[in-house]
Amino acid sequence: MAEGPEFQTTSVNSASCSRGIALVAVLWVLSLLAAIAAGFATTMRTETVVARNQIDNAEARALADAGFHQVILALTTEGSALPRDGTVREWVFAGGTVMISVQAESGKIDLNRAGPELLAGLFAAAGAVDPHGLANRVVDFRDADDEPLPGGAEDSDYRAAGLSQDAKDRPFERRDELLQVMGVTREIYDAVAPAVTVYSRSNGVDPATAPAAALAALPGMGQGSAEALAAQRQGRAAEDLRGQLGDSPYLVASSIPIITVRAEATTAGGAVFVREGVVALTPGLRRPFHVLTWEQGTR
Repeated sequence: MAEGPEFQTTSVNSASCSRGIALVAVLWVLSLLAAIAAGFATTMRTETVVARNQIDNAEARALADAGFHQVILALTTEGSALPRDGTVREWVFAGGTVMISVQAESGKIDLNRAGPELLAGLFAAAGAVDPHGLANRVVDFRDADDEPLPGGAEDSDYRAAGLSQDAKDRPFERRDELLQVMGVTREIYDAVAPAVTVYSRSNGVDPATAPAAALAALPGMGQGSAEALAAQRQGRAAEDLRGQLGDSPYLVASSIPIITVRAEATTAGGAVFVREGVVALTPGLRRPFHVLTWEQGTR
């Protein structure tokens, strides 16, 4: 009679142990399923956010392109009076806003035509340590000879500095080639880029449309005076401004119909895209304009 209870107790303990193991296994399976579900939910949320961002970015790009073409349409319309001096205007469309500006290339400093003095003024206004040396390096970069100007640099100097490229010995084709000139840092380039061009074909600037950074390069001008003039000229003719600024070989009146159009779009969701392009206006021809460059700009 003493052995019976012992056998029953062992059976009960064994059954309880089996149920406990099964419960632990179920809990592990449930935890695993919960982790998988959480991971799946996180992935879905991430993909939803990515998809939303892609849609917002596509909307911002489309909005910027719409603003760009809206400006071109206005400029190719007879009697258009849109300013071409970089003045920024707001355009509201499709629930977003586009900040638009038109800058005549004739108001900028041509990297292929400007002389050392004007280039030195440009780099000095940008805070370069050796503006005259940089100016001469720009001239050496574009000219065909191998004789460096004072403080300049030709092929042998580029090799001695361990640079991967030599002086181009040909005209600049794009303004960002300025980064290939020895001594031109990204900081200097970013400061002068809004004021330089390869399209004006002039050794000076049109004061009626020149950005402040280009005006500041004029001998005796200074940054403060340049910004004040740019803010106050209000569409005055180049001849009038030339009288105010004095007789300078770097002041020219130009009607070259090449412009930079910039459109910075912001959607209702906060996405931003910048479209920037250089356009040659050709009224009277079968195609009233030609896009020379088309790229994504920076904020």
